[in-house]
Amino acid sequence: MERIAYLIKHRFPSVFRFIETLARMVTALRYGRSAQRALSQARIEGQVRGAPAVIRPLNLSDAVTLHEFLNRLPEEHVEHFHPHGFEQQVLGSIIQSRAYMTYGLFVDEELVGYALLKLAPTGSAYIGRLLHPQYAGMGLGSLLATYLYWQASTAGLRPRSTISKQNEASLGSHRAAGSFRVVSELPNDYLLIEFPSEQRDAPALDIQ
Repeated sequence: MERIAYLIKHRFPSVFRFIETLARMVTALRYGRSAQRALSQARIEGQVRGAPAVIRPLNLSDAVTLHEFLNRLPEEHVEHFHPHGFEQQVLGSIIQSRAYMTYGLFVDEELVGYALLKLAPTGSAYIGRLLHPQYAGMGLGSLLATYLYWQASTAGLRPRSTISKQNEASLGSHRAAGSFRVVSELPNDYLLIEFPSEQRDAPALDIQ
């Protein structure tokens, strides 16, 4: 079903927008409570290279900060990241939506990473994450992936992702975080992949 949704999204975008609106309503009804339960446990604190750090759910007051973070990233850095628009109003609605679970990685109180789960009425949770280039190569990409697997499993959802075969950095961080299986190949050189949905513990936020 999700492969069909992907095809509709890219071939009939106006139809997809209507379907997506209905899907969000169904998703909120089916998984809203379990998502909120996971979000209530989502805050983890630690350190990154000696600086205090925290990963926590985003709230509406973070929309301006998230807008600034996303729009100052290099264009090539967001080439494969299109789960939603980057306009401030859109970001506010995404943060408030019960069909999304959104998180920020803050180091010294500065937003340096964004992660999300986009929930589907089928029980899948689609993973997305971005790091500021300054924080690449530290293992934070794999940490955010593990964090999202944990949040998805806590909410009783199957963690999945659509990922470009050309996005070696993202594929590499998923491999480092754990195993996954390819569910199907998608148009435009993309893969639909799924991660084990066994019960997980919260990862430690400790980057030396």
